[in-house]
Amino acid sequence: MNMAEETHAQKVALLIEKHVRDRNMDPESIAKHYSINHFGFELDPDYFDVRLRMGWGFFTDKPRHLDHMTRNMLISVLLAFRDRPGCYHQGKKGVMMGATYEQMLEAYEAGHIVGGGPVLMNGMQALKRMWDEGVKPGCQASPWTGKWVQLGPSTAGSTASKQKSDDGTASESREERLIRLIGEYYRAEQGGERLQKDLSYVARIDPDFVEGYIKLAWGIFDLKRCHLDPIRREMAMLLILAFQGRREEVYIHTRKAIEFGATTEQLLEAFEVGFTGGGSGVVFEGMHALRRIHEEQSRGGSQKGRK
Repeated sequence: MNMAEETHAQKVALLIEKHVRDRNMDPESIAKHYSINHFGFELDPDYFDVRLRMGWGFFTDKPRHLDHMTRNMLISVLLAFRDRPGCYHQGKKGVMMGATYEQMLEAYEAGHIVGGGPVLMNGMQALKRMWDEGVKPGCQASPWTGKWVQLGPSTAGSTASKQKSDDGTASESREERLIRLIGEYYRAEQGGERLQKDLSYVARIDPDFVEGYIKLAWGIFDLKRCHLDPIRREMAMLLILAFQGRREEVYIHTRKAIEFGATTEQLLEAFEVGFTGGGSGVVFEGMHALRRIHEEQSRGGSQKGRK
């Protein structure tokens, strides 16, 4: 029986069943937050049938290119930036599937760099609410609970850290050290020339701010015990950057994620995750960056082949 042959009531019933199954969330989240969708099913089941397939229903129960924890973590960060209640519900789902509170917090910390204080505040409020409710990481029974997909050479639970900070050399001034670090992170060959020049300029005027920014943006993760790998941190930033339409920075951080070992398929799925919570602009900005990088790599390969 197809949608055209079904009665209205049958269509709605099947959509509600699919909605609950695909979200696979705790009943309280469905009942108190997401059940408003069922009202829409009653009014326009054809539209919501497609919407469900393009939302969480698009991702099969078995992980494709990203795991359940990563998908819920990423959308929770984007919704924290947007100050939406789904930040809590999606974050809770991520924790129930196996993400730890430390991993979730590190994702919000990464999102804070590009999205500002509300990302961190909303994320921490969601985590504190889960903590107070006694939500335990991995408490949801599922074949995929706690099953992280490895992104690049690192795993989500990596604890690697440098033994000491980069304090520079005796012959290097504070400003020179900052400019060197900026150049190492925002490399010109990765499209980071503009940011490199802008930050280097400001480092000479206000080194205190730039030094603090470097520590928060990436330096802190070189020093502390990390709970997320670099690729997932880049993805957490990418969804917010794409939602904001910051095209060049989406390109730069997509390039950096690829350098860390992310595949095109993994990055595309990350942008697709942002579709439901951020709209088509998130996906389009991501597609543009991935296509641009693919074309650059293709041209580079052709040039090497002619040598």
